[in-house]
Amino acid sequence: MSADDRLAILDQIGRYSYAWDGKDSDAYAALFTEDAVFEVFTRGDEPVIHNAGREAIRRWARATHSGEEPGLRHHPPDEQTRHNQSGTVFDKLGEDSAHTRTMLLSARQAPGDVIPIPSTTGVYRDEWRRTPEGWRIARRSLRIDTPRAR
Repeated sequence: MSADDRLAILDQIGRYSYAWDGKDSDAYAALFTEDAVFEVFTRGDEPVIHNAGREAIRRWARATHSGEEPGLRHHPPDEQTRHNQSGTVFDKLGEDSAHTRTMLLSARQAPGDVIPIPSTTGVYRDEWRRTPEGWRIARRSLRIDTPRAR
């Protein structure tokens, strides 16, 4: 994998944040392969959100952006989110595939909120595939940080 490939994947990670926070479900879905999986885990090995296929991911994003999908937390459509992704590391590198981990700190701000409120932290584990359109996410799994029992 070349440095250009790494930069292309990092660019896609940035586009992910802009597409989600801009409520652009089509641009968001375009970041994934046709057979992609998007899932979210809180505790354990069973996802609380699981979407298989680009079209299912698009429908879920559209419903979440419009406030129709309750998800883990209700997201009012007039609420602004900011997905800050950082600390990306490349765990596996191949000519046509890669695995990355990226930290997430997400904040939200509703009308009337004076400042953004941190809402989610976790780690994305991504599987990437080179396609004719460029690098796309084949699987994105978010493990949300949860407090540990004392």
